[in-house]
Amino acid sequence: MLNDIKVGLLSAKSSIKRGNKKTLTFIVFVLALIFMNLVFLPSMIGGMMGLFTGFMQYPYGDIVVEPSGDNIYINNADNVLQKVRTVPDVTFATKRLDAGASIQYKQKVVGSSIIGILPSEEYGVSEYPNIITEGEFLGDISRDEIIIGAMLVEGYFGSEIYDNLGAVRVGSLVDVTYSNGEERTYKVKGIMEGTFELVDLNALVHYKEIEDVFGVDDGKATSVVVRVKNLEEVAETKEKIITAGVKEPVFTRDEKSDAILRQAMQSIGMIDVVSKFVSLIVGAALILIIIYINVLNRKKEIGILKAVGISPHSIVLSYAFISMFYVSLGIIAGLILYFFLMFYFTINPVTFYETMTIIPEIQVGLIINSIFTMLILSVIAGILPAWRVSKENILDAIWGR
Repeated sequence: MLNDIKVGLLSAKSSIKRGNKKTLTFIVFVLALIFMNLVFLPSMIGGMMGLFTGFMQYPYGDIVVEPSGDNIYINNADNVLQKVRTVPDVTFATKRLDAGASIQYKQKVVGSSIIGILPSEEYGVSEYPNIITEGEFLGDISRDEIIIGAMLVEGYFGSEIYDNLGAVRVGSLVDVTYSNGEERTYKVKGIMEGTFELVDLNALVHYKEIEDVFGVDDGKATSVVVRVKNLEEVAETKEKIITAGVKEPVFTRDEKSDAILRQAMQSIGMIDVVSKFVSLIVGAALILIIIYINVLNRKKEIGILKAVGISPHSIVLSYAFISMFYVSLGIIAGLILYFFLMFYFTINPVTFYETMTIIPEIQVGLIINSIFTMLILSVIAGILPAWRVSKENILDAIWGR
């Protein structure tokens, strides 16, 4: 067997040296494009997933605790907060109260979710304080003030798609009618823009406002939102929170985003799978055709090699080595092109609506898997035509029949 490998390597080396360099360059170029397609699109999809998962930080933080069963509220939110804050990996945690409401400015009315927050605690937990484009964030005594989402304000991104309040601005007075029928008037203290519906179609008020409107106890909340030290260990931190005695359902941000974006991402994922499948088929077909033509052109030579005592195994191995050589060069060229594109799009990310940027995500596991897949397919594609010819009668091969 070892002798067959040595002979196969020698034969492959000789064949490659005698080959047309322009043809080799073209083959490597095509294989490089095929390999790049295997890894580039998933990297862009990964960047897109990272973008949307990042948006989920606003409503869910890094980890969120929600009411159990059919309960509307976490009845012992302060106790839950106390347990959560004892976990070493947790940096900040706060409670929130959400409510449905309609907001009216002059003659325009829109439906919205009103989120009751404890303003000073939000600085450590969420990005809400950092996305105020007009005015200021709420303070701890902001009992008659409100933050309006940008998509509810005329002239902001998304306001042309959804119903908006018109030219409401900082200092305007808006009337809010909560789902229980109670009405309150608030002065707009700021406008927040996160360029995402889960943020920009909502409004923020002080936690105490929702408590007073619905007459709920001080210890109730619709969610407890948590910020952790290390996002890479968020799953472990979730388990530690459960171990600390929190009985309510606990979710990571990724779990919540997966539930919300699953359908959209499944559609994109299907496109990615089809793209990979087509690329692999094209790559395997290209190698198969190249080796098959090569074998046909050297059919006579193969017959002579068999006549002088070269084993069929050595002949088959030589073509396996040739196809591996082609694919290896294609992979190397593809990696160079891939990392060049990654560098380019990292510096110049794909931008939507001037604020949403997608930076591709380099996935080492995907790259390694794609390399092995292409190499395996190259061996199979190289062996098949050579194996078929090596089984032919020596005289038939020499005479080209």
